[in-house]
Amino acid sequence: MKLWIFMSLVIIAIIVGGLFLQQSILKTTDRISRTLDLIQDAVRNNQWQEALALRDKVDHEWRLQENRWTPLIHNHELNTVTIHLARLKSFLASEDESSALAEIAEMRLKLIQLHEQEILTLENIF
Repeated sequence: MKLWIFMSLVIIAIIVGGLFLQQSILKTTDRISRTLDLIQDAVRNNQWQEALALRDKVDHEWRLQENRWTPLIHNHELNTVTIHLARLKSFLASEDESSALAEIAEMRLKLIQLHEQEILTLENIF
């Protein structure tokens, strides 16, 4: 009987942890996506310093979340977003509009993929 209670508590803890992670990913990806929209607008308006400042804000937020998510999410997925942020910085510094906009689009796709892979669904469980 004690084993069933223990197993039930473990299952509940896993479900609650999964829901917490899902909400954390959703909130973070939404905030980053909104900031990417601002970066995109700044690039289109040739406001490169503002775009770099916003990119640094995204990088700081991403680094904080990356440290929290590392034990729970594949490092390859997290590293890919970090690489996109580094490339975006170089494109913004060189004022390369088309490459910067393409990198922003790739980051959006990667954030969407990250969210879809980590949400708690039967497909992702099995």
